[in-house]
Amino acid sequence: MIELLRSAATSRNRIRSKFRAVAAAAICALALSLSLQLRADEPYARTRDYDLQHSKIALKFDTDQRKVIGDVTHSVSILRENTTRLAFDSVGLTIQSVTVNKSAAKFETTSAKLLVTLPGTPKVGDKFEVEIRYEGKPNKGMYFILPDKNYPKQPIEIWTQGESEDTRYYLPTYDYPNDRLTTETIMTVPSSWITVANGKLIGVTDAGNGQKTWTWRESQPSSTYLITAVAGEFDEAKQSLRSLPLTYYAPKGRGDRLLPNYERTPQMIDLFNKKIGVDYPWEKYAQVMVDYFVAGGMENSSATTNTADSLRDPKLIPEYPGNEDELISHELAHQWFGDLVTCKDWANIWLNEGFATFFETVWTESHYGKDMASYNLWWTERNWFANSNLYDKPIVRRNFDQSEEFDDNAYGKGGWVLYMLRHQLGDDAFWRSLKHYLEVNRGKNVVTPDLIKAIEETTHINVDRFFQQWIYSAGAPKFDLAYTYDAEKHQVALTVKQTQKVESNVGIFSAPVDVEITTASGPKLYTAHVYKAAENFTFPSDSAPLMVLFDKGNHILKSVKFNKEKKEWLYQLQHATEVPDRADAAVALGKMKNDEEVVAALSATLNSDPFWGMRVLSAQTFGKIGDPSALQHLLAALDTNKEPVVRNYIVASIGNFKDAADLPAKLQSIAANDSSYRARAAALESLGRTKSADALPVLTAAVTSDSPDDILRNAALRSLGYLANDKAVPLLIDWSKPGKAIESRAVAIASLARLDKQNKEITQQIASYLDEPYFNMRWSAIHALGARGDASAVPALEALLKRDDLSIEMVPEIKDQIERLQSPKQAKKHPSQDEDEEAQAEGDDDSSTQGGSGANSAITNRLDHLEELIEQMSDRLKSMESRLPAAGKTQSQSQQ
Repeated sequence: MIELLRSAATSRNRIRSKFRAVAAAAICALALSLSLQLRADEPYARTRDYDLQHSKIALKFDTDQRKVIGDVTHSVSILRENTTRLAFDSVGLTIQSVTVNKSAAKFETTSAKLLVTLPGTPKVGDKFEVEIRYEGKPNKGMYFILPDKNYPKQPIEIWTQGESEDTRYYLPTYDYPNDRLTTETIMTVPSSWITVANGKLIGVTDAGNGQKTWTWRESQPSSTYLITAVAGEFDEAKQSLRSLPLTYYAPKGRGDRLLPNYERTPQMIDLFNKKIGVDYPWEKYAQVMVDYFVAGGMENSSATTNTADSLRDPKLIPEYPGNEDELISHELAHQWFGDLVTCKDWANIWLNEGFATFFETVWTESHYGKDMASYNLWWTERNWFANSNLYDKPIVRRNFDQSEEFDDNAYGKGGWVLYMLRHQLGDDAFWRSLKHYLEVNRGKNVVTPDLIKAIEETTHINVDRFFQQWIYSAGAPKFDLAYTYDAEKHQVALTVKQTQKVESNVGIFSAPVDVEITTASGPKLYTAHVYKAAENFTFPSDSAPLMVLFDKGNHILKSVKFNKEKKEWLYQLQHATEVPDRADAAVALGKMKNDEEVVAALSATLNSDPFWGMRVLSAQTFGKIGDPSALQHLLAALDTNKEPVVRNYIVASIGNFKDAADLPAKLQSIAANDSSYRARAAALESLGRTKSADALPVLTAAVTSDSPDDILRNAALRSLGYLANDKAVPLLIDWSKPGKAIESRAVAIASLARLDKQNKEITQQIASYLDEPYFNMRWSAIHALGARGDASAVPALEALLKRDDLSIEMVPEIKDQIERLQSPKQAKKHPSQDEDEEAQAEGDDDSSTQGGSGANSAITNRLDHLEELIEQMSDRLKSMESRLPAAGKTQSQSQQ
């Protein structure tokens, strides 16, 4: 699964450090912490009494009551002696009858379990057919997206989302990943509807009364969280890869967006087949795009569900390098890593998510080139280090009560670990190892030692230390570097210090590092194996170096402070062959203010670097420098840079210059006339940040304008928040109300939170949106209340925490915002969502996504910005919601 947001990211929502200002806040936080402990996913794999081998699932739906009517027959085999009853996970479902081998059975229910009594004295290996008839109104797991008075044109959609432990809300079953089963899914629905489920479509038959029955059969086993059932009003498009059927579904009326966004799927499958050496393992591949999805995407076996936000208007696709490919490739990779081979427990979720994240890089590198792939990895690295809450946590851990398992250690760092492993093993050994890993574990559940074993059996290389420091330990090296040149010895002496605090799970790292020394005679590459807190390395050099690169090309997850003179940074920006090395130079030079040489070098990069990402980074760097000459270079660059993504960031950076008298008029002209929609949107946002006296009427007019995906309207609404003019409050309130487009409402709410902060009625208005059924609206309201800083919102957020219909990742986010409101002084140390967004727009080199690729998590990471989550699937939501435990028995019944 990817965060929305890589999604998004993750969402691609920074998990902030926790603070307590006063005793009362500490007590409240403790209560919330205890609540989370009770609701955490199970960190250890269960001991199984039975093997669930097959489920025949028949579903009907009552849309008026948002009810599922189900009849499931489980085929089970007993695994343990003295098993006299079967426990199925079941929450909120009314069990109407149970039979075992077609005879009525005794059963009872608790708030979390259905307990079925078995006849006689079962022995190991005995098989039973357990039929359960039930109905329920699921609070999660299954979602009903229906038209209503505010959105009468909304297509009918019913869809499921099982990860991590939500299948139990619509289907009584064994709901943990350490079991695998085949399925037959039968859905009876109105004749005009389409259904999608796991496996092959066996047939569609007339059920009478305007109904049809669809039968799907998955013949290969997978875990129950990967079961999917989708029904409703959808458009369909088809492709194929040789004999493999590929289907795509969009909410009715948006079918024309399917292939422009998803048509590269066959190429992705072909690439992954060749790289992995194991062909795509399922009968088909369907991708269903649904409205208001609670994540960026979900990798159900053979039938992924993605957010409909990934269906970008075709007019905008050329303006987003990579478009939605990171989301699509991520979920596709799961069909091997996560579905064919599945983590045994949630502590090893990185074996699912780290691999899927890594394969985003594999696709980007192959299709868009090495520069774009390494640029995304460079940003993922910076974003991971910026989130200090992740640093002291190992990737594999089991204390879910203290932190979620679906975080950017599993995603971003997990992907980075595999990238490092490939570099250290070499391509051939790495890919042979992955092939062996999949072949020996096909159709099984795995833990990290299974991957280690496969690598060592393939390569005969001991990787214990690698996995100990990167997977089972925490952190990453923080290097402090300096070098000197000895002219007599013709020798470079490089001093390497690891400055990370060694404590708890963080140690000193060992890694081979590529060191390139460039002199007038050219570059030479050496290897230094670092493994101490402080070390000195010497390398031959025929003359004084023009450039010394430590970890050339950025193949180690790390932070670096390299003490270099300006002239070397200038040389590195102009001559380094790898994007990450040039990017490091741009960041270093951007900290040097009022320097004409620096400005000239950045201008050359902005106008002539062969990779668009470096031009974007140069524009952002100019925005941070902020002097008048930087503004002139940005304005001049609009004449030479025609690519929309670059123009977007140039214009965004121009918004940093608030004192230029003629700038508002220039921005208004760009907003009205530029060839790029993204540049026009950036101009509107920059206009608000300049706090121009003329901005309000311009932005108000822009709100009424139509554009693809409402990109200009939403930019104007966002800009009204930056403008900080309380006269915009009535307009923002109007656009936040039900009936307006959901995406525009979310933006309006975020901007409304920034205005008239003493007005309690505004806080109450935003809090009222917490009760809405729309995932995006809840997210927006949660973050807006935290950013607004009005502690009167705490009771509303606490009340939301008590609900049992919260979607994935919401519980920790609500808790985070409550802490921000209760500890405002500490909260200032951690930027709010809208502050993060403004920092990104202004070109902050620590902002979480750059370059604008769709679903950019990389893409990591993936969770920082709500609006990117909505608009770009940017950060991949990567974490699953916690759950309440079984309370007492709530229903008991027996049949004779």
